[in-house]
Amino acid sequence: MNTGLGVGPKTVGKRLNVVDYIKKGMTSLNRLRGVKYVIGTIGLLFIILFSVLTTALIYTHDNQKIQKGVMISGINVGDLTQDEAKKIIDIEVNRLGSQTIKLNVGQQAPEVKLDDLGFGANADIALQEAYNIGRQGSIYTKVLSKMSAEKGTEITLPQTLDESKLGVTLNKTLKEFSISAIDASFQINKENAMTITNEHIGHILDSEALIVKVKALNIYKLVPELKADFKDQKPLVTAGQLEDQKITGLLGTYTTRFDPSQAARTANVKIATQALDMAIIKPGAILSFNQIVGERTVEDGYKDAYVIVNGKFVPGLAGGICQVSSTLYNTGLLANLAVTERTNHDLAITYVPLGQDATVAYPDLDLKFKNNSGGYLLVRTKTTANTLTVELYGKVKPGQEVLIADTSPIVGPSALKGKSASIVKSTRTVKVNGVVVSSEPLKQSSYLRN
Repeated sequence: MNTGLGVGPKTVGKRLNVVDYIKKGMTSLNRLRGVKYVIGTIGLLFIILFSVLTTALIYTHDNQKIQKGVMISGINVGDLTQDEAKKIIDIEVNRLGSQTIKLNVGQQAPEVKLDDLGFGANADIALQEAYNIGRQGSIYTKVLSKMSAEKGTEITLPQTLDESKLGVTLNKTLKEFSISAIDASFQINKENAMTITNEHIGHILDSEALIVKVKALNIYKLVPELKADFKDQKPLVTAGQLEDQKITGLLGTYTTRFDPSQAARTANVKIATQALDMAIIKPGAILSFNQIVGERTVEDGYKDAYVIVNGKFVPGLAGGICQVSSTLYNTGLLANLAVTERTNHDLAITYVPLGQDATVAYPDLDLKFKNNSGGYLLVRTKTTANTLTVELYGKVKPGQEVLIADTSPIVGPSALKGKSASIVKSTRTVKVNGVVVSSEPLKQSSYLRN
């Protein structure tokens, strides 16, 4: 078919192929340009990122100095090493500790240093906190931390307090302003009676209240003065109490005899007797022979004399003082004291009736009474050439009479194998105005028989 244009089907096909080729070429070119654009963009981003990262690394590089802009309690420590900053901060710590405060006690107001009161500031903690700025966390965190610090960061020196130092300083500074309470007291006159001196109320520093005030101090905003409060201190013992427990007379007395020709034994008796004299026992307390007389030693003048050991008379240090304890035992019985510890001898002795002796040996074997008299007890002793007397003074109960009765010895078994013993039972009877008010069995006594 002839179109009249001079173009046949084959010619049109060829033209179409060229156009397609051109289009394809343009598309490929566009694609190439796109890839180059993407690659260029990525490269640019990488360069930017690398630059930023390099800058951040340089910015956060550790130069061993505190970040610029950091202040510690108003002192600029930026761009300083820790050692350099410490020298400056130590000056401030010393200045803070050197501050003084007055303690108002009325007409006077002694001054004390904060350092003496135990106050201080912990420079090490503050310096470490300052040094850590820009050095912890990720790079991003470090950058933000350093940038923030450059705008100005304030760190406060932590306030510290040594409470033990506080108490010592307050006591040392203010003790002269306290007047301690004075207990009522007494003296024993020549008639063995009590002369009572009145008590006095004290006026002492209220330490607890003052310590609370001191602990609340701010060493950065120090007040010039603190008021020290005082309080009354009551005495532990009053004249009224002593009047109620007053020694009014003789409760009991007992005398035994000894052989003055036994020089060593007599010396021991007199030493122990003198040690007992003027002993005072508080109401409800224990009267202990060993506690009052103490250990018997050569240095105290005690000598060797016969003592009873395992049922035999043998030489021993301080032999004879059991006569003193036995005399005290009988006096205590007649004073109606409660017996809490007493042991009889293994063998019968002659200076007191059977059943009324008391042996002692330091420190384990003792004679003890409880002072249940309702008042103070006073022990008085005296010796003559051949006698020993023990007296107990205290709160006399009018009309009271004490009697000691002992049974006749009966034969019984002893603690030693093959030996028999004489057993004695004793009773204490108390009368008031002739009427029996109590009767009690005392600890029975057992003596080895020959």
